[in-house]
Amino acid sequence: DLKNRLDTLTGNLMDILAELKLIDARSGKDSVRGKMKAGLYHFDNSRKLTGCCAKLDWALQEFQVMSKVDSCLKDLERHEDLKNEIGESRDDVKKEIKESRDELRDGQQELRQEIQDVRKHILNSDRDKEIEKTSSNLPSTTMPACPKIFGRQQYIATALTLILTNTSVHLAILGPGGMGKTSVALCIVHDDQVVSRFGKNIIWIPCEQATSVNLLVDLLGKGILPTSSSSGDRLGEIISMLKGSKELFILLLDNFETPWDIPGQQSEVADILALFASIPTVSFIITMRAGQPPANGTVEWTNPRLPPLPPLQMEPANEAFLRIAPEAAGDSEVNTLLRALDCVPLAVTLMARLAEAGEQPSELLTQWRSERTKLLDQPEGDRRNSIEVSIKLSLDSRLMRSNPDAVALLSVIAVLPAGASLSRIDEICPSIPKWKTALRILRTTALAYESADKTFIQLLSPIRSYILLHHPLPPASLSDLREAYFRLAEKGQSEPGDASFVEDSKELDAEKVNIETILLDSLTTASAGDTSNSRIISVAYDYSNYLYWSLPQTTILEAAITLARASRSRLLPFCLLLLGKMLYSQGIIERALSTFSEAKSEFLQAGNDWRARQCGRGVGQCLRSTNRLDEAYSVLMEERTESLKLGDSINANSCSLSLGAVLTEQGKHEEAESLLEEARAGFIEEKDDHNAYECLLFLSRVYMDTKRYDKAQSTLEQVRERQLRVGNPIGALYCQVELGEVLLQKR
Repeated sequence: DLKNRLDTLTGNLMDILAELKLIDARSGKDSVRGKMKAGLYHFDNSRKLTGCCAKLDWALQEFQVMSKVDSCLKDLERHEDLKNEIGESRDDVKKEIKESRDELRDGQQELRQEIQDVRKHILNSDRDKEIEKTSSNLPSTTMPACPKIFGRQQYIATALTLILTNTSVHLAILGPGGMGKTSVALCIVHDDQVVSRFGKNIIWIPCEQATSVNLLVDLLGKGILPTSSSSGDRLGEIISMLKGSKELFILLLDNFETPWDIPGQQSEVADILALFASIPTVSFIITMRAGQPPANGTVEWTNPRLPPLPPLQMEPANEAFLRIAPEAAGDSEVNTLLRALDCVPLAVTLMARLAEAGEQPSELLTQWRSERTKLLDQPEGDRRNSIEVSIKLSLDSRLMRSNPDAVALLSVIAVLPAGASLSRIDEICPSIPKWKTALRILRTTALAYESADKTFIQLLSPIRSYILLHHPLPPASLSDLREAYFRLAEKGQSEPGDASFVEDSKELDAEKVNIETILLDSLTTASAGDTSNSRIISVAYDYSNYLYWSLPQTTILEAAITLARASRSRLLPFCLLLLGKMLYSQGIIERALSTFSEAKSEFLQAGNDWRARQCGRGVGQCLRSTNRLDEAYSVLMEERTESLKLGDSINANSCSLSLGAVLTEQGKHEEAESLLEEARAGFIEEKDDHNAYECLLFLSRVYMDTKRYDKAQSTLEQVRERQLRVGNPIGALYCQVELGEVLLQKR
């Protein structure tokens, strides 16, 4: 019975083979008629292949018969009463068992071979169809024309020097999508000197469709060796031809990231590159979306290596834009628009086409800020005419798909206009513990790059805009990021003279753009009833204090005041007082006056007379600055008297300082000098170094007015040295200006 069953299986396998031969005959590879038949029989062929697979499954199940038979035979051996039932001797039974086993093993081997043959036939048949289909659609390897490019002359000259001074070169033109790598490479190989050196052996291989090693080899064959023998070893034929030729060849492998990204076949692709690199007469250039060349270690890349292509400088970017949209010449917003695009060539080109269609640069700038990369997207676009498609190709690479943390890190960096500080990533990305691996992938894929000083990791504007639009930071991660920058902004509490002021200021200077972006977003998106508002306003106040001592800017503080009013925050008068001081330092006196007055009123309502007196002093200073000296003197004397009643010697001394300034301008130099010396002594006693030097600054003016120029000069030099020491460059600059005036008067 077992033998009959095996015969049946063999017959079924023969039927399967017959079916496959029929399908193969219907495919009609070499005739139009045959191809028409193949189309007609498509569904029938599919049904028959499905039936063949079902029969194969049955055959595989039958293979399990052997193990069951072996088990039965072992059972037979263990039962002695079997000999009586069959009426034969024990030896005869063993002999029959052995013969059955041998027969079944032979049948099993034959059956296994038949199944392997059927499988191989099916796989080869499918592969032949895929290769036939894909090979017929391989892109043309005809060299494209030389494009018109801008601002890449030095880069091209460097590449040409390498090509023309070496027997063979291996060059990699790298960078993110949209940087113009293909255009640069084409300009190199179209150069007259390269054409003279290589002649007809300049071969362009567009690798964008090389999604398997076989297709890569087919593309190489189509470009290098269009006719081949029937050996089946296409790559071997190519290499043999190149090795046997005495002519020089240069290959341009464009968009090489596609074959390099084939899952599980990177080593095979590297081996192909290494084969070309081993031939002394063969040079090659690859273009690739990457930050470093592939097969590093397997291929010896020519030194010095070409750096990744950077964005264009402003002048060539402007030239490229106006070549497409000449009517925009003279528009002052063009450069602003190009700067917003980071001068990325593809983005510049696409934006120029919109301008060519009639859009004004100012309108395009507004649209870019709201629509981001969607503005430069085109229906059914490809990497050459859609910035979104170009960026998405990089995001869909194997490396990026293999590590979700890489996209998560991109989302964090995109929120920060200046990029992420490499020393602060641990703090701002607590949810990405393996950020170093993610960062390495971003560098490798050229989606991110390091700043010139190697301290920040940054994104080009189009990539940043795409990520903000399509991969926004999740709320939990945004909260972590904000908290990290809030802690940093709180370092703005320190003031000149504090031990940490200089170091704190350096940290805040480095992250200024990022801090202000985070704070403005937090202040403008908060709702009036949020419990976190007090924290946000407090942080904004601390950071604005840093701005007051460095380069006064009121944007953050005014946004904090708006939120404080809406939230009825107790911090409102404090913010108003600081705003008044900032406006005063900027020379916006009338607005400073009204702000000090409002702050004073708010403090009095809150019962904080001490702070109200400080605001009153601010009012007096504003009156002095608008030359209302009598009013100023009256206000300051009142505030000084009230401060002394409150026991507030610090504000009383500050009022004395301001009164000294008023008296100086009134020409009452003796009274002014006495009051300023008194105030200075009080500040020294209070260990208020800053205001003590402020007194010296006003005393220098008294000395100048009374023609004591040497004393004025020495006093100003003393104050200037102190301002530099505590990290107050604005104050030092003011002293320098005053010193210049002293020297002029001394003449």
